[in-house]
Amino acid sequence: MDGMELVLYPGEDPMNFYGVKDPELIAWMKPKLTPHPWKCFEQKLVLTNEAAMRKIPQTHIVCSAHMGGRNRAELEASSEGRVWEIDTAHDLMVTEPEAVAEMLLRLASR
Repeated sequence: MDGMELVLYPGEDPMNFYGVKDPELIAWMKPKLTPHPWKCFEQKLVLTNEAAMRKIPQTHIVCSAHMGGRNRAELEASSEGRVWEIDTAHDLMVTEPEAVAEMLLRLASR
């Protein structure tokens, strides 16, 4: 696309990385995957008012199946304890859509 490098997660079947195991969900999801611009992984975000940005309330959604080395205490400190943990992998909007909708509604009502 006009000299921009686009990538998908490498490998034959990225669904394992995304945590999607259900064959019906995989069949629905695969044609929807699109390459992502590589520069978003390399190019630094420049903030012009970091102090204002830090005042925006944060909520962390931790997919515990992929939590890896994330520091829970650090997440809770940066979000004033607003950490939501769900036992699923990366694509929770596919594997747990009702739980995601419930959490978004709860957050929007604050």
